[in-house]
Amino acid sequence: MNLKIVPCVAFAGVMALVVMGNSSYAGDGTPPPALYSQLEAFHGHVCAGSIFGARLGLAAKEALKEAGGTGKFTARYYDLSCPVDGIQVAAGTTYGNKALTVQERDEHRLVLTASGNKRAVEARLTKKAEELGLKSRDLGKKAKPLAANSPERLNLEMEMEDIYTWLKTAPTGEVVSVTRLNGIKASR
Repeated sequence: MNLKIVPCVAFAGVMALVVMGNSSYAGDGTPPPALYSQLEAFHGHVCAGSIFGARLGLAAKEALKEAGGTGKFTARYYDLSCPVDGIQVAAGTTYGNKALTVQERDEHRLVLTASGNKRAVEARLTKKAEELGLKSRDLGKKAKPLAANSPERLNLEMEMEDIYTWLKTAPTGEVVSVTRLNGIKASR
């Protein structure tokens, strides 16, 4: 018997694993590489913003669990941009399950709240992560008008890839700062 899995069904299965919480830390504070493959498939391309969102979402989810958060988690993000997709993938808080709202304030800030006991955490990017994100955006703008295989474009793309690699693999505390909203610094 020759089985064929329809791509949208396979993707739905992968996303279900992520939303069900299968995207835990790799043990050293960094997300597992499979999370980024899932994110790229969901978001449609690799960019610093979607990686930011994944790092924010996963760090906030882990900190809220550590803080004893119970029940369904809901998220509020303060910028309508690429990080929203990363948050959906990593935290499992999606528009579809009505667990994510976005308020346009041009802030890379995520508030994650547990419905069971109203505990909440806030996750923000570190200054270094924000600066690298802006740098990757500027490099992308410089690369876009250049010929696809030009040496200059390839160098710019390699520099962007180095930034993405750092954002994906740096220890959580170097990328994200998480604070419990009662004012106590979370352990991440």
